[in-house]
Amino acid sequence: MQTLSRARSYKRTARTARRPWRWVKRLMLLTALTFTTLALGGIIFLFGTQTGEDLREWAAGTLLTTQHDYWAPYTFIAEDKLNALKEQIKHPDVINSETDLGSTELPAMKPIVIPLPDKPKELVDIEEINVKKENYYFKGKIMYIHDPKRVQLLVTNRKDRGDLLDEFVKKSNAIGIVNASGFSDPDGYGKGAQAYGVVIHDGKIIQGYNPKSGETALGITYEGKLVTGSYTAEQLIKMGVRDAMSFRPQLIVNGKNMFTDKPARSWGIQPRTAIGQKEDGTIVFVVIDGRQPGHSIGASMNDLAELLEERGIVTAMAMDGGSSSMMLHNGEAITKTSCPYYRGRYLPNAWAVI
Repeated sequence: MQTLSRARSYKRTARTARRPWRWVKRLMLLTALTFTTLALGGIIFLFGTQTGEDLREWAAGTLLTTQHDYWAPYTFIAEDKLNALKEQIKHPDVINSETDLGSTELPAMKPIVIPLPDKPKELVDIEEINVKKENYYFKGKIMYIHDPKRVQLLVTNRKDRGDLLDEFVKKSNAIGIVNASGFSDPDGYGKGAQAYGVVIHDGKIIQGYNPKSGETALGITYEGKLVTGSYTAEQLIKMGVRDAMSFRPQLIVNGKNMFTDKPARSWGIQPRTAIGQKEDGTIVFVVIDGRQPGHSIGASMNDLAELLEERGIVTAMAMDGGSSSMMLHNGEAITKTSCPYYRGRYLPNAWAVI
């Protein structure tokens, strides 16, 4: 009897020990279902004045860029249109910003005559973004970094998970920081430990190209020039790239807006992060909040490319978006994450101003 009693006691203890994790999983599932409902309901509310077909394509495009892409067929768009949306997202057009892969020296940026300011520029300037479209709206921040050589990719040194942005800041004393690579995130339970695609840190290849991810590379050279295109890690090293990572799509390449005349609904409306560079060398970090009715719904890729083009950006690429999108300045969050946890998500790497 005593043995049986101990066994029962052990089972109760084991069940009790499992309960916290069970509740965490339930909470994450509930969050996922809630977001999916809000995404569909929000789009229906926002685009109710458009035709039913356009509305369904907006909903499908939005869902296809989340971890809940399996809901996209339930928007009831034609199979050929759904497949076309998937193709645009998985295989966007790619242009190499640099074509001379045999040279270790990159062409110098065209000089621009800029009037001297009354006083020296700060290293970092912040611009508030508040845009109202016909049927939706979004808010966010643009961080201008006037010394491009101060921008670096920070990489987590953890094995079990990635770092939160504020943890990256504590390790590096970064002045400004945003999320970078996408990462393995099975069923929404990913911990940001494994980045997708190329990762180069301080001139060393941490991770080579992942052919399954289909990601495009973005790197910064030792001279502070942004490079983007379909490059291997080895090619980037030969081109003088110090730090690099992968995601998609490209937004602007050599002054060309990659989303001109393309349907915005192919990528839907989401929280966004992007990195870009002006012709004078200034690097910009951009984060657009989203999934938060009353604050900011989110932006399309067209919106993001147009926003950057208007500000003279000549090279730019999207980073991971959604609940990963977040920007910190002087250790404080200056954007509002859509992640249920106010400190954001665990990340494999981040772009920072050091």
